[in-house]
Amino acid sequence: MYRRPKIAVTALAFLLVGSGLGAQQPKDGIRNFTDSAGRTVRLPARLERIAPSGTLAQIVLYSLVPDRLIGWSSTPAEQVKKYLPKRFWSLPTFGQFYGKNVSLNLEALIAARPDIIIDIGEAKKTIRKDMDGIQDQTGIPVVFIEATLETFPKAYSMLGELTGETDAAGRLSRYCAAALEEARTNVATIPEKEWVRVYYGEGVTGLQTNPAGSIHADVLEWAGAENVARIPIASGSGGAQITMEQLLVWNPDLIILGPAGAYGAVRTDPLWKDLAAVKAGRVYEIPEGPYNWMGRPPATNRLIGIFWLGQLLYPQRFKGDLIARAKEYYDLFYHYDLGTAEAAALLARSGPYTGRSPAE
Repeated sequence: MYRRPKIAVTALAFLLVGSGLGAQQPKDGIRNFTDSAGRTVRLPARLERIAPSGTLAQIVLYSLVPDRLIGWSSTPAEQVKKYLPKRFWSLPTFGQFYGKNVSLNLEALIAARPDIIIDIGEAKKTIRKDMDGIQDQTGIPVVFIEATLETFPKAYSMLGELTGETDAAGRLSRYCAAALEEARTNVATIPEKEWVRVYYGEGVTGLQTNPAGSIHADVLEWAGAENVARIPIASGSGGAQITMEQLLVWNPDLIILGPAGAYGAVRTDPLWKDLAAVKAGRVYEIPEGPYNWMGRPPATNRLIGIFWLGQLLYPQRFKGDLIARAKEYYDLFYHYDLGTAEAAALLARSGPYTGRSPAE
């Protein structure tokens, strides 16, 4: 069930102290905003019609200003539509600026008359040139907000300044900061030599992996897991193909598999039976709905993923009710009333969450 975003009555707690970033007071209906790339962009005082640049941008913007989005960068998949009110299903799709699926439709974007285009994500070396180029082509103000897993608290603070939704942005920013600090505190108590060795497999064979250092696998480190795939990161989405022989050499303590992938086969396929994780029954499927909790796409869904994986690995350190945590996260970031039965279904192949930790 969709819920409209709650607006807190308290003032924004996060301030951009000494950063030189943010908005100036509007003058004659126009204001200047300095984005994460250091670009000063002239904007309307009030932004009513917002277009995202890509999947990460549309996820983050939906969490803060869903009713101001005038379109998608990519059409929501069926698994995502379940969590969206039907009125969002038919919004136009403009395409995305970056990635292997670049598909920007400039004509459709311009015709939609957005007040602003917002790009959110990692800062590329060409970010200033890219943003200026899109702004010049469209005649529409374009703003970049840097957002990695670690900088989401600051990103939401900047978005609050940009959109005027400072109270709502403050709630999201504080949630991100608290979740990351909780993870840091929990992992700090685990000597790195005692980290559980984890393999993260994707695809129908389970032999596509996200190596250490990949943005799609950074939840592993935040949860105190050692990524056994210490191999070069492939270009594009970051996935790398490996062989069963390589996986047998790594012989991980625990295996997590992408949704709708190899979970069923791995538990019964004789090729996997000699792995320590399979013998011990430590094979789990990553929860998904509306997005993969490990980082596809690499948005705020990783925050709930850290707690899920941390509790799976170290239940004596990552304590708390995962169902309750999921319900809180879905309410705050997706404006969705996640039922207890729904949450349990999401986690059906992703437990257990109590009992002996595989590291102990």
